Amino acid sequence: MNRIGSRWRWAALAVIVVGAVIAGRMWWQSDSGSREQVDRAVPVVTAAARVGPVVETYGAIGNASANEAVAITAKVPGLVKAINFKEGDAVQAGTALIELDSRELKAILMAAEADVRNARQNYDRTVRLAKTDNAPQARVDELRASLEAAEARAEATRARLADMTIVAPFSGRLGLRRISVGTLIQAGTVITTLDDMSIIKMDFSVPETLLAAVKQGQTVEAKTDAFPDRKFSGTVRTVDTRIDPSTRAFQVRAEIPNPDGTLKPGMLLTLELTLARREAAVLVPEEALVPQGTKQFVFTVENGKARRREVEIGTRMKGTVEIRSGIDGSAVVLVGGTQRVRDGTPVRVPSSTEKGGPTTSGRRTPDKGTSPAT
Repeated sequence: MNRIGSRWRWAALAVIVVGAVIAGRMWWQSDSGSREQVDRAVPVVTAAARVGPVVETYGAIGNASANEAVAITAKVPGLVKAINFKEGDAVQAGTALIELDSRELKAILMAAEADVRNARQNYDRTVRLAKTDNAPQARVDELRASLEAAEARAEATRARLADMTIVAPFSGRLGLRRISVGTLIQAGTVITTLDDMSIIKMDFSVPETLLAAVKQGQTVEAKTDAFPDRKFSGTVRTVDTRIDPSTRAFQVRAEIPNPDGTLKPGMLLTLELTLARREAAVLVPEEALVPQGTKQFVFTVENGKARRREVEIGTRMKGTVEIRSGIDGSAVVLVGGTQRVRDGTPVRVPSSTEKGGPTTSGRRTPDKGTSPAT
């Protein structure tokens, strides 16, 4: 019995030793595999996606023009009697600018008014006689026609007399004077110019592809080399109803308030038309994009592995690109080492103490008061 018990004890001890050896070998293999997996991880540089505003704009160049502009001319020939303005004056609508010599027309008007009075007396006298059957109705009709003709001649003379005084057709600022007192001018002679510069109009071309994006009321910001430190804001007033078949573009008219008269008609302006604004767009560094054909991809870090995600990009900015779909604002994307990884490749982010180690970490938020623009 003692021999049998001893054998059982030795057998049990052998089983325990063998199990321990097997367990130790399995642990060593597992630990070696983990170390090998860590050693196989590709070092990468990452950056956190962020959420921020995106302003989509279109740049163009155009010439400034006045809200209203006209060359002041004479309607009738005449001798300049008086000039009632100074060059550069701001005038109101209806202000008398030029007076022509009208003595002859005044005399003609006096004669015409005398003819009207005489024709009215004859007509009134004949009407009274006709009521007592002492004048035929035909005579009444004849004198009434004569009265109306005399009144028409007098009115025409008054109109010609009014044309001898040239007035401002609208409020604005006058330009250079082209005539002097005593000048004999003809109909159509340019006397000066008048511009309403309280609003500056800007006409510019936009490609046909942006037709759906351009709408009345959109914001426009303009700059000019004459005032490099200033920006002038306005709005889209009109979108043309036609597209030029040769250029495949359409005209847009913007209006810029100009209360201090800084902008002048004819100035060359560069402008940016705001097409859209998205306040919560997903933004990633441009280095994160991996183009393949017509598609765009990014690699994200998920559970220590690189995952390839197809994305739809939107507006490109300086060093940044908008992601319309494919990832959200909490993603961490690869910006360095993308050429050495594939979908599912283990990756590691070197610490700042390792060579080539600095990397972005955490989620970045947009700077307050800034809006990236195209």
